[in-house]
Amino acid sequence: MAKMGRPKTDDPREKSLGVRVTDDEYKAIKEYATKHDMTITETLLKGVKELMKEKPEK
Repeated sequence: MAKMGRPKTDDPREKSLGVRVTDDEYKAIKEYATKHDMTITETLLKGVKELMKEKPEK
């Protein structure tokens, strides 16, 4: 019988983060994710990547 489950990845996500947000912040993130056909995780990671592109302030 064939193996079941998710396929292995070359870059597994082993770390987990927890973020507390207000109801309004959650609604805004969820609305953005839904509007752009993304998950909340994808939305937040996209935001972090955009922040990391910016030049650091001195």
